[in-house]
Amino acid sequence: MIVAVRDITAHCRKCGKTDFQLLSGGEPRLTSAMACSSCGQRTTYRELLEQIGEEAMKRANEALAALKKKKPKPGK
Repeated sequence: MIVAVRDITAHCRKCGKTDFQLLSGGEPRLTSAMACSSCGQRTTYRELLEQIGEEAMKRANEALAALKKKKPKPGK
């Protein structure tokens, strides 16, 4: 299972892969235990979503910084 929101995909903090398996049946919940399908590193669904949120904030801050650099200063 790939955990992603739009173009941001969660990745394993140990090996960098993006495929995870749910360790319990049913739909994922925030507290659901998950493991990397490649190396077996354990995590939770919440941690993967937080990782996506952190990346989204990083991208937003970078975009704002770029806009501030391009914005011409108003004349006095």
